Amino acid sequence: MSDDVIIALATGYSPTGAIAIIRISGEGCIRKVNPFVSINLLKAHDHTIHFCNIYDSGREVIDEILISVFYKNHSYTKEESLEISCHNSRYIITTIINTLIANGMRLSSPGEFTRRAFSNGRMDLSQAEAVADMIAAKSKAAHDIALTQMRGVFSQKIKTIKERILSVATQLEIDNDFSEEDISLSPRNNIITIIQDVLNDVDNMLHRFSHGEVIRHGLPVAIIGRPNVGKSSLLNVLLEEERAIVSPLAGTTRDTIEAEVNIDDISCRFIDTAGIRDDYADDIEKAGIERTKKTIAKAQMVLFMVDVTMTGEDYKEQLEAIRRQNKDLLIVVNKMDLDTTYKISEEAIYISTKNKSNIDAIKEYITKKYNMHNDEIFVNARHVEVFKNIKTALAKTINAFEEGISSEFIMSEINNIILSLNTITGETSSQETLDNIFSRFCVGK
Repeated sequence: MSDDVIIALATGYSPTGAIAIIRISGEGCIRKVNPFVSINLLKAHDHTIHFCNIYDSGREVIDEILISVFYKNHSYTKEESLEISCHNSRYIITTIINTLIANGMRLSSPGEFTRRAFSNGRMDLSQAEAVADMIAAKSKAAHDIALTQMRGVFSQKIKTIKERILSVATQLEIDNDFSEEDISLSPRNNIITIIQDVLNDVDNMLHRFSHGEVIRHGLPVAIIGRPNVGKSSLLNVLLEEERAIVSPLAGTTRDTIEAEVNIDDISCRFIDTAGIRDDYADDIEKAGIERTKKTIAKAQMVLFMVDVTMTGEDYKEQLEAIRRQNKDLLIVVNKMDLDTTYKISEEAIYISTKNKSNIDAIKEYITKKYNMHNDEIFVNARHVEVFKNIKTALAKTINAFEEGISSEFIMSEINNIILSLNTITGETSSQETLDNIFSRFCVGK
């Protein structure tokens, strides 16, 4: 099937767009399209664009188009390719695609163009994954991370790690060759230092995972606290609109209310939750409180709200319960318009939703905590599992050296590390892994 000529709409149907792009790739695609256009594509030069008519099978004009020509090894897929820019009419798009399918092409599967680019050596697997991240990017920060990975910065990091591991393997092989003479040419301390350095690199990338997910997919922030501390008011102030109902009656918020706010290029999904208390009024409020607890579990960051009318006994137990969940926690003290001297913690932020005062301090806290340099390397969820396995193997290798375990065991762990690194770049990835990754792409990509 990799020899088939494939076709798909690359731009997606849109009722408002002026132009659509149809992408074609595969050996012989220029020859297959040539009978349906008003110019001789067989004489077209590489990387050229031509204005012409395109016909259906009965030689009726479908549309006036621009057609781009790419020779083998010079296209996105590294295959002979064409791109047709036509008017964005569902009828025109469908007629062009159906005409060409009827004459020897087939509709591409999701991600098949990028999969072919990967299979043909245009990019490695981590770069292919970055293509999907680029398309899904919701912010400049997410776009920049995807672009950095597409350009191979992450791939180069993996290559560097692999080279260091291979240097260890080489040194061990040399030692094994001279083992009968009881000669060691590679001091073990030097080898352990290399492995420890790699372990530190792996640890750093694992630590960045959650921050990378924030930039890619947004930051889920649960606004938690007892009833009537100002959670809904805070959400409204952050949104600068009246999204949540505000009332002095406890238990007004019965369900979670979500809204997205972009804070310094970080997409924050704030979730206003039902107030947590034991003396709930009815089963509906109880259900809301249970939903709040589930929201806390899914959130990455928790804004725990109290107000100046409360004592430590009012919130201490709830606060400790949230701390045990190891969430990013920020204590926000509201209603400072009532008492400007109230202090419970040096780390807390003191605000007044009524006066809309010091709200920017919350935004600045989020920006400082989650904004990172766009040139930093982040891993995705698939890479995390691989790096966890690598981390385990590296730790075993260091222990084996320190305990004087045989080189055969150490070489086994070294080989596991190399194989794991190869799954990130796709050198040894299974068909199932590839199917899973590319199935998440759109058809035209």
